[in-house]
Amino acid sequence: MEFDYIIDNIIKADLKVKPWPYVNVQNFLKEEHLQLLIHDWHSINWLEHEDKKEEYIRNWEEPNWVRDYFSDEHSKELKDFLSSYEVFNVLQQKFDVWFDWNNIWVKRMFKRDEPGCGDYSHTDVWIHSYMVLQIFFPEQSYPNYGTVMQEYEHQPHDEAIELPLQRNSMSAFANTPTTWHAVRPGDRLRKSYIQRFLYKDGHNPYYNEQ
Repeated sequence: MEFDYIIDNIIKADLKVKPWPYVNVQNFLKEEHLQLLIHDWHSINWLEHEDKKEEYIRNWEEPNWVRDYFSDEHSKELKDFLSSYEVFNVLQQKFDVWFDWNNIWVKRMFKRDEPGCGDYSHTDVWIHSYMVLQIFFPEQSYPNYGTVMQEYEHQPHDEAIELPLQRNSMSAFANTPTTWHAVRPGDRLRKSYIQRFLYKDGHNPYYNEQ
């Protein structure tokens, strides 16, 4: 099938275990498939974010997330595959975590991080995120400005593991209360597609413990 190579790329990816399990894959998509995401990212009217805040995970989110269906949707078949059970299952195998697909839904978004915009130290289980997959396509690659993987909340960026921000790279991990991460602000424009495998209402085991 057209997108089966994506499964192979995830299977072959090295699993990093520090500070917690994640994968970071270079040259993740075929160029023609990457171009579909890039086209859709550029088709969004980013000036209208404020009108779409109700579509975000958190109603107080900075206006740099837009649901994928506000784009031209040239990449719909690709995104359908990325958010399929097949990809969900191979990610579960990679991270050795297991949850019932019937109690998961997938939220697909494009993201824009302006120059100077960073992200605070956080973990995403409290927004009901089970796993996350993100594909980056900046205009140029950088040795830093990717996701900062932290051992603890507010760990200084220079003491943590900071991924490079590279065109056609994919990072993914399972969310837990200890998967702290952040983004360093800087002189760059981060363009990406991000999807969350989210717990359906009432099924987040961490939230139910509160």
